[in-house]
Amino acid sequence: MTNDDFTADRREALAIAAGIAVLPVVGAATAQAANAPRPMSETGRDLPFSDGWLFFRGGGEALEQPVVDDKAWRRIDLPHDWSIEDIPGGQAPGQIGPFDKKAVGTTATGFTVGGEGWYRKHFKADGFPADARVEIMFDGVYLESEIFLNGAKLGGNVHGYLPFSVDLTPHLDRKGDNVLAVRVRNLGRNSRWYSGSGLYRPVTLDILPAGTRIARWGVAAWTRTLSGGAAEIDVTTTLEDVAGEGQLVTRLVDVNGKVVAEASSIAGPEVKQTLKVRGPRLWSPDAPNLYRLETEVRRGGKVVDQLAQPFGVRIVTFDPQRGMAVNGKVMKLRGGCIHHDNGLLGARAFADADDRRVRLMKARGYNAVRSSHNPASRSLRDACDRLGMLLIEEAFDAWHERKEPQDFSVQFRDHWQEVIRGMVLSARNSPSVIMWSIGNEIPYRATDEGVQWEWRLANAVRRIDPTRPVTAALNGGLGGEMIAAEGTARPGFAGKVDNASTLFLDVPGYNYRFADIEREQVKHPDRIVYASETFPREVFDYRGLMDRAPYFLGEFVWTAMDYIGEAGLGATVRLKAKSAPFYFATWPWVNAWCGDIDLIGQQKAPSLARDVAWDLSAIEVAVQRPIADGETEKIAIWGWSDELASWSWPGSEGKPLAVRVYSSADRVELRLNGKKLGEKALTAADKYKAEFSVPYAPGVLEALAYRKGKLIGRRRLETVGDGVGLRLGAEKLSGRKGRDALLYLPLDVLDAKGRVLPDDQRAVSLSINGPAELLAFGSANPLVVGSLQAPTAQTYRGRALAILRGTGPGKVEVEVRSPGIAPASTSVTLG
Repeated sequence: MTNDDFTADRREALAIAAGIAVLPVVGAATAQAANAPRPMSETGRDLPFSDGWLFFRGGGEALEQPVVDDKAWRRIDLPHDWSIEDIPGGQAPGQIGPFDKKAVGTTATGFTVGGEGWYRKHFKADGFPADARVEIMFDGVYLESEIFLNGAKLGGNVHGYLPFSVDLTPHLDRKGDNVLAVRVRNLGRNSRWYSGSGLYRPVTLDILPAGTRIARWGVAAWTRTLSGGAAEIDVTTTLEDVAGEGQLVTRLVDVNGKVVAEASSIAGPEVKQTLKVRGPRLWSPDAPNLYRLETEVRRGGKVVDQLAQPFGVRIVTFDPQRGMAVNGKVMKLRGGCIHHDNGLLGARAFADADDRRVRLMKARGYNAVRSSHNPASRSLRDACDRLGMLLIEEAFDAWHERKEPQDFSVQFRDHWQEVIRGMVLSARNSPSVIMWSIGNEIPYRATDEGVQWEWRLANAVRRIDPTRPVTAALNGGLGGEMIAAEGTARPGFAGKVDNASTLFLDVPGYNYRFADIEREQVKHPDRIVYASETFPREVFDYRGLMDRAPYFLGEFVWTAMDYIGEAGLGATVRLKAKSAPFYFATWPWVNAWCGDIDLIGQQKAPSLARDVAWDLSAIEVAVQRPIADGETEKIAIWGWSDELASWSWPGSEGKPLAVRVYSSADRVELRLNGKKLGEKALTAADKYKAEFSVPYAPGVLEALAYRKGKLIGRRRLETVGDGVGLRLGAEKLSGRKGRDALLYLPLDVLDAKGRVLPDDQRAVSLSINGPAELLAFGSANPLVVGSLQAPTAQTYRGRALAILRGTGPGKVEVEVRSPGIAPASTSVTLG
């Protein structure tokens, strides 16, 4: 798409007329994959530094000192998460794999454990330029870290999700051996979800010039205008240690390597430039076109520093009359909240894993993700940029008041500015990022102190990036009415009545406040809102609101994908009919079980309903698991009835089963073994759902959807036979090589006709031959059943997943077996 039919001016968009905020968003992602910077002869950025580390799980004295004998330490390559590994020292009673019934985090962390760990890396610097500045970059360390080089402490970090760098130069031995040591502590109750532990995100090295150089995250770029088939892009570059005469050259390069715009200026501490592009290819979720933004510092005709980043040309606007528009096209947010873990991999952030997450979500109709409740990994943000997924970046789950005894509230007052700077500076050029969230469900936010923090945090964000809205996720009441004075209010809202929790937010996010949205809009017609968290069962309610309310931007369901921790949040269980009205999940629940997509990437029942609500499918059908006499189904508030797309219920012959048909049709019909059982008309009041009671008999259950008498869709469920064999697939490789390559191998249990057994659980074992190692092997089971890193696992609902990591190029052969049925194998060649 070009911008021939769309005109926007950033100066006009930033103006506030009648209290309507219209904010542009344009940017560049971090350098990754095909858009990586060109190699430099003497200096370089983003140099891989994740391989060849040593790890010791535990504490000790002076482990940072070079003289420590670390020969017995375990050799690892990052990213690494010790909380997903089996608890060392053998399995004591109540311990299974990485799970411990007595874990201090209990259900919050999925019964996983933290503790202390040490990392060491030996390296030489004799190949570095003699005067080069050398910095190490950590994309995230959980939780508190201390960084040492050759025994000297250089710095650290206290926020588990924040990217940060440390200057190694003062203590670097440029001729001999260097020992880098990192101490990581994950202690106490500090998280409400699975956090992982250690160096769980990649580490890179920057070899920088001693003189004039580009500052860390020092390039800010956004599109100022789109008009007449052309774009004007404002670029502001911050340089450090500017000395002598120099030149700053900035250019935009298309996918074919052609320079489409270039600007040259005299180097200075801050340089502003404008790039003009004719016929730009715009970035959007439907067409995520990327350019390469190149920045060079030159002296005497020689390049002394350079940086390259992917860049997306686009403008996003927000107003209550149209909602959100991307390049002039109105778009609703079909979003999902996600935590940072990658399922069976724990917290480890691999580019291939984050690519897979985004692809799975896009296949289910999602166009947006909320990084709850912390800044996303660089690899996830890069995947959103390249694959076309809008992103809300979030800074905090707590401010000055705690949710857990040792959460970030302990550090907030002293370190909040570091978090805001790190989140916004590192991601401000990413085209996928559309809003900055300063918090989630903050306690006491409507008090005088809470309102002061809201003002302080929002302004800190706007000083760095004035082009995107500031948001926060709000639950419960919004606080009393307040009026901000001229010098305090956000532009256009001085003297206007607002609520304490929304006073300084451009676009408030509502958590579980469906009933309040339209009512509050009557009193606040200038308000632009979205649902930052929703219950899965509300999918059809929010679909209707999106259709009728232009000021409502869309929803973010909790959650798009299952995750470890907050165990049993979406639990569905069978209890005695006269039992207590509430059920609180605990051990052996370790998975939240509230996702549309399960832990290994398969659709669950709420995802089937969402396919219909979001027009991916005209009809879907699911059957509630039979309920024993005297029992009742208890569904958690984030849960869904225990229903499967299955017509295989041995032992339930003749028993009435609840069959739920989800459809956008005006009439649905149900048949069993070719015989019509009944039909039902659907109206708006039915919220896309019709329910039938059907005595179970094996065979074929078929649902048909009609609109105005015309068949628009059908779904069949067939009774499957006994398991006779396994199937081992191999998902498409990304093209990454060596240790960056992950191989996903889905495993299915099949009957004689090659159909997956929808409710099968059995032991399976895996063997690998070739240049790959097993990273994870398991299923979507929300209950603890064993190790996630052993070559044995249990299938769940007929499926399991193995994840391998490449150790080099070559052919990888994998075989899977299970007692009593035929084995399966596959082979894949890694580059």
